Amino acid sequence: PGTYCWLAFGSEGRMEQTFSTDQDNGLIFIPSGPDTVEAERQQYLAFAERVNVALDQVGFPLCKGNIMARNPEWCMTLEEWQQRFTRWIQSPTPEALLNASIFFDFRALHGDASLAEALRDHLFKLSQENTIFLHMMAKNALTAIPPLGKFARFNTEKAKQNTVDLKTMGVRLFVEPV
Repeated sequence: PGTYCWLAFGSEGRMEQTFSTDQDNGLIFIPSGPDTVEAERQQYLAFAERVNVALDQVGFPLCKGNIMARNPEWCMTLEEWQQRFTRWIQSPTPEALLNASIFFDFRALHGDASLAEALRDHLFKLSQENTIFLHMMAKNALTAIPPLGKFARFNTEKAKQNTVDLKTMGVRLFVEPV
């Protein structure tokens, strides 16, 4: 119905997709008026449902955590996104830090990229002013340890036939936002 921006989050937002990546996306929109927000949200949710299903059909599986634009939690106005980011930064609970590590790595994929830039500007301003949040993010990042065991061998997951999860045990060391 109007101005919107489709966002990619996490590894997709950082352009680090692997052979096995799922969807992590959301949608920012500007309503045409204050009384049309919910009606327009429903239109965007229907659009997002079609896009998420189509992406699944071409090989990008649906997100098991439901971080997709078809979820009303992740289909919001710019003001709602800014409020959500503000809450996470001002109250850095474990859940807020987890969300920050996923959602703060984002990029515009389609639509009006100025909406993503406005959200990024808001995020940078807030996070730079909040040293407690930055400290908590740094502390959280330091919990990532390399998957090395004795004699420089990889620690593997026996339950998964001696494999190393490169996303959680390898790449995280380098990309965890601080």
